[in-house]
Amino acid sequence: MRQREAERARQRIPKMYTREEEEEMAYLRAKIMTYRSNRMNMEDKHHDLLMRLNEIEKEWDDEKGEPDFESKWRPKCKAEEKRTPQLYEANRRLRLELQMLYKQADTMITHAQAKKTVDSRHGMGFPSIKNNLRINLQKLQSDVEDLRKRAATAQIKYEAEKSNREGVEKEVKQLRQELINSKISSSVSRR
Repeated sequence: MRQREAERARQRIPKMYTREEEEEMAYLRAKIMTYRSNRMNMEDKHHDLLMRLNEIEKEWDDEKGEPDFESKWRPKCKAEEKRTPQLYEANRRLRLELQMLYKQADTMITHAQAKKTVDSRHGMGFPSIKNNLRINLQKLQSDVEDLRKRAATAQIKYEAEKSNREGVEKEVKQLRQELINSKISSSVSRR
């Protein structure tokens, strides 16, 4: 609904910006789209990792009875531990770049508002520049809110993955202890 209203407003709005401002706005929009696609790719990778974690947990449950259980899982756990910080660093960088883009768009809108204080077409029934800027600002704010919600869900997923990983590590420690205890008891029983 908001998109339709914004599109109608754009169609009614006469050309208010100079060519340079329009080019800069188009450049910023393109940049925002690339960052959004990068963020979506990162979310897809995160989803794939969660799916992989579920598969690993299923394998884990299936292979618990095998004698070389610990030797199989130790390298897998180490590999996942090495990969996690890189993903979170990339996610943090994308978030910072997106924040910078929104700040640039906001400053551009405020500068355009300061430059064009008088609108000669205002008396002819066209919306004022101030109202157009308000519409644009509300759109940007809704996008920022959407990104905040997505960041919150990503944080929840991260915490769930972290707790799953901690559970796996605890189970590995318990299995090690059980293995050591069984080795000790078998060596004591042999004597």
